Amino acid sequence: MPINFLTRGGDSVVVKINRPFTGIFAVFLLFLSCWGCWFSISGYLAFFKSNDVIVFSWKVGVMIFAAPILFYFTYLAFYATIKNEPAKMNNKLANSLVILAMFGAVFSLLFSLYLSYNLNSHGYKICPKGSWMDPNEYAKDINLCP
Repeated sequence: MPINFLTRGGDSVVVKINRPFTGIFAVFLLFLSCWGCWFSISGYLAFFKSNDVIVFSWKVGVMIFAAPILFYFTYLAFYATIKNEPAKMNNKLANSLVILAMFGAVFSLLFSLYLSYNLNSHGYKICPKGSWMDPNEYAKDINLCP
C-alpha cells in the first residue's frame, strides 16, 4: 500500500506560502538579475567600443547568460506571492535555461582568454587587483587604473 505524503487523515495538506518573504526574495532576484545583466553588457560593450578602461572576466561574462534562469526564478517567486500557491515549474524551459547558463560559462571563459590576449596585443595593461576574486581591469595607460 503506497503512502501518500500529501494527505493526512484523508484531507490534503495545504502548503502555506510566506508571502512577504517570497515577495522580498522575488524583488531581490529581480534587482540581482538586472544588475548582473547591466554589469555584463557594459563589460562586453566596453571591449567592442575599445574604451580606455575595460572591466571583464569570465564571471562578468557569464552573468548575461545566467540572467534568464534568474528571471525565471523571479517569475516563479512573484507567481507564488501573488497567487498564494506554489508555482509549477516547466521542466523543459528550466532545463533549456540551465543549458544556456552552462554554455555561457564555457563561452565566457573562452571569450575572457581571447579578450586578455587581444587587449595585451593592443597595448592594454592589466591593473593590479585588490583581491583574486575581482574582475580584471585593462587600461590603455597604467595611470588610468583606479
